[in-house]
Amino acid sequence: MDNSNQEIERRGTGAVLGVVNSGIALAAALLLVPPVMAVVAVFTLLKAPLPGELPQERPDLVAKPSVIVDSKGTEIGLLRGFEQTVEVKQSDIPKVLKNAVVAIEDRRFWEHDGVDLEGVARAARVNLEAGGIAQGGSTITQQYVKNAYLTRDQTFERKAREALLAAELEQVMSKETILFRYLETSYFGAGAYGIGAAAEVYFAKPVNDLDISEAATLAGIIQAPSRLSPRSNVEAADQRRRVVLQSMLDQGYLDEETYEIEAARTLWLVERGDPPSGPVTVIAPLDAKGATDHPFFIDWVEADLLERFGDELVYRGGLRVETTIDPALQEVAEGVIATRLGLSEYPVEMASVTIDHATGHVLAMVGGRDYDFSQVNLAIGGSTGFQPGSSFKPIVLAEAFSRGLGPDTVYRAPGSYVVPGCVGNQCTIENYDYRDRGRIDLREATWKSVNTVFAQLILDVSVADTVDLAVELGFERLDPTAQYGASLALGAAETSPLEMASAYGTFANGGIRVAPTGILRVTDDEGNVLLDHSAPAGKKVLDRAVAENLSDVLQGVVTDGTGKRAAVEDHFIAGKTGTAQAYRAAWFVGYDPNLTTAIWMGHADKLASLYNINGVGKVTGGSHPAIAFSEIMTAALAEFEPKEFPEPGELPARVATPAEVVASRTETVANPRSPVPAVAADCGGPCYSNAIPRPALYAPPVTAPPVTAPPTTALPPTTALPPEPDQTAISPPSATQEESQP
Repeated sequence: MDNSNQEIERRGTGAVLGVVNSGIALAAALLLVPPVMAVVAVFTLLKAPLPGELPQERPDLVAKPSVIVDSKGTEIGLLRGFEQTVEVKQSDIPKVLKNAVVAIEDRRFWEHDGVDLEGVARAARVNLEAGGIAQGGSTITQQYVKNAYLTRDQTFERKAREALLAAELEQVMSKETILFRYLETSYFGAGAYGIGAAAEVYFAKPVNDLDISEAATLAGIIQAPSRLSPRSNVEAADQRRRVVLQSMLDQGYLDEETYEIEAARTLWLVERGDPPSGPVTVIAPLDAKGATDHPFFIDWVEADLLERFGDELVYRGGLRVETTIDPALQEVAEGVIATRLGLSEYPVEMASVTIDHATGHVLAMVGGRDYDFSQVNLAIGGSTGFQPGSSFKPIVLAEAFSRGLGPDTVYRAPGSYVVPGCVGNQCTIENYDYRDRGRIDLREATWKSVNTVFAQLILDVSVADTVDLAVELGFERLDPTAQYGASLALGAAETSPLEMASAYGTFANGGIRVAPTGILRVTDDEGNVLLDHSAPAGKKVLDRAVAENLSDVLQGVVTDGTGKRAAVEDHFIAGKTGTAQAYRAAWFVGYDPNLTTAIWMGHADKLASLYNINGVGKVTGGSHPAIAFSEIMTAALAEFEPKEFPEPGELPARVATPAEVVASRTETVANPRSPVPAVAADCGGPCYSNAIPRPALYAPPVTAPPVTAPPTTALPPTTALPPEPDQTAISPPSATQEESQP
């Protein structure tokens, strides 16, 4: 007989003996179970595959974390759902780990043929006494069969099928391979599937570097991963580790001296603080997401990924996420925000966003002073958003320019203005300094942030149409179906630094809005491109001439108006300040032809006045926010040549004619005027007139400032700022001055 025939005869004989052993084991179990179960088991035996007919293995669970990198390719974080696998080779498994697993899971593993008759009989006796399945008695081979081929149902039918397949498997696979595959397919708790992942998750090391105590810890987890994982119950895991060590001693895998040394150790979970006295086995800390740098930005990117791809792919799919963040600029922005906050304390906060408006790429995002203290990302507005103050006025100006009104259109600029058709005690809008400026054009009204002009302007061009434009510019919190009043022109609606940067970036980009994104490209674990934002398409929101005229006007805010501290040496800057009622928030939003930055300062948890913040008695958009803008943009534009804005083109013709409107004030030179009913419906406070529905958004009550301003906190001279122009008064309670200061 040749060698091949001998091998066939040997395997055939072994297979028959394996089935015989399985049948004996099954019979032993049947003697101790109720007749009904015996019938089920016999049926299973008859239905089981013949030797050589192993079923197809179930697909391995592969859970790989997604890697996030910055614009330079440096890893800045991981996204995982507490589940991962780490590929290992059979040669990577150390002998000490094999010994630990065999000692505690299957002491006769190297001797039996897949089914341990002694173990089955012992388990059957225990189960009979318990009145159900209380002990498995399965060998490592059987457990691998369960992991790879079968379900985890605790039934006699499954156990019988498991035994038969285990006997067959031992004829076609070596013991070493079976043990390796068992370790590869076992769950070790804490999201670790397979021994490679377990070594990384618990000890932050490759499996071949495990020591005796660590190997015993992992071997002990297999029996009950949820209960014996050191991360869920370190005391139970430590007790189980000592049981494994005792089993290794009893079976000759450890000598007495080594056992005493290893058993004297204590499992220590780093997150619990100081270690106990004596030798320890350290359970490495595990970051929930693996995020390391720029956590506000990573949180924002993560939310976008989940919306696009779902948690299964994001947390387990091994994606590579290339982001847009510029690490050098991000570091500068974080430092600038920290400097502006100075010695102030939470809840005083600042946030910033810098974007490349031509691509929508977010280059830097600061969501607050300290992520460890608060994970609320203020750069995207937190949960409620913030009122933008007068920094909303350019949106009204954009609607006006789209209707044919130009920068030279003249308006009456009284110190106070009563909203037409308004009934109630909040119908008056006043300038922050109460000054009557006579007749001024829209250019100067923007530079000086004149409230009464913009209250008239938004009524002239329609509040509803202004809302529609704002939504197109990216103001997601505005509801086009709601009714807003004239105070919307002064910022009486919530937004975020990200939305403001996107809106102003549209002005800078010639009226083309490219939605902001932190994601440059996403590829799967095989390198296939799932998403590519390297050259995203934009949407035309404004006529180019409108955008150019806006930039022309807004340059004057920095050169001649309330935003002088936002200037960047040698560069051309356009922008607008914004200060909420009673100094409750302060903004500067601006841009050059290349980049756009939005800065917000306020209280994170409430509406409170910004008094005495790092050397500034009353914080306005022209103080800390403007300075922060200048410092961030100075760094951002360091590698850009200065570039002028294009000459503004001719604005479109006026949409309305005098015959289509009603002039409600003879002092206004602008015209056209909105129809009287629309004016009444769009009034600026909690007011209404006959047959006109009450507005959905009311201007909040104005809080009068104290008679004497709070004392300014003494700080080093280097942090003090000179007085800012045009910051002299706050409206009394009788007038509406919402978002009123520059």
